Amino acid sequence: MKPAAWALTVLVLTGGRLPSMSPTPFQAASPPGALLPADFLGYKAEPPDQTYEGEGIFDYIDGAGEVYRAYNYKSVIVRRYKKPAAAEITVDLFDMGSPKDAFGVFTHDLEGEPWSIGQGSLYKSGLLQFWRGRYFVSIYAENEAAETKAAVSELGTRIAAAVGADGPRPDLLDRLPDDFRGAGPVRYLHSPVILNYHFFVSRENLLRLDGTTEAVLAAKGEKGARRYLLLVRYPTPEKAREAERGFLAGYIPDAQTAGARRVEGLVRTEDGRWTAAFKENAYVVVVFNAATEAEAEAAREAALSKLRRT
Repeated sequence: MKPAAWALTVLVLTGGRLPSMSPTPFQAASPPGALLPADFLGYKAEPPDQTYEGEGIFDYIDGAGEVYRAYNYKSVIVRRYKKPAAAEITVDLFDMGSPKDAFGVFTHDLEGEPWSIGQGSLYKSGLLQFWRGRYFVSIYAENEAAETKAAVSELGTRIAAAVGADGPRPDLLDRLPDDFRGAGPVRYLHSPVILNYHFFVSRENLLRLDGTTEAVLAAKGEKGARRYLLLVRYPTPEKAREAERGFLAGYIPDAQTAGARRVEGLVRTEDGRWTAAFKENAYVVVVFNAATEAEAEAAREAALSKLRRT
């Protein structure tokens, strides 16, 4: 399996390619290959490097390339390292064009052991992934021998140092209510396909997510009983209003309002859970999977209060 093949599951679950994403402003810097060492710890690069841009990503990792397109990737350079009597190591260096999208693609898969490399890193089963600045890096080794694991760590450390300065995380994270910060996984995204992978909303793009929007999906609680808060920022309040109306019109027909008390945007879904949605300026907030009506309302009020303070 290729290093980035973890993303293929997205297409299996959603059954197709992503809608076209709006381009992100991008200015090329030094060649990405200059960030990768020619050799380290007895390993030597096996030329030639492979470079992919745009639709070319599918020549390398087939349908899994949709995840990187969803985060506006600019290019990926692939370099393989070999050492006698040692497992081959493959590096995928993605230039995501911005720190926001480098952070975003990193948050797509948050399983693994944290390592202190770059601005965030995770290791599992021979695969190290990290982000720093506008780059997302995947380093994969065929086995987990102690020597190989040490080599992966050394290579990651060198690449992170070559990338240079840290980049800012999305400021949208600062607008999450306090009880959804640090309570569970947080994903940054633009695409309805990525959203549906982590929490299925609808086969239709009810919230009008695209390359002009930014969204954060935060979760808290144990698996199987997690509550989710989705915060979306739109280019204008008018776009946010359109999205709110589209969501309410498309999602509420599958919901029931309990009792005589009816609150706009607060509904109980068929599984007995509660959903709350509202618009504030250029933002739309949706609370999913709340256990009770009171919990849904409390999460909505906390989100509203946070948005009005920031």
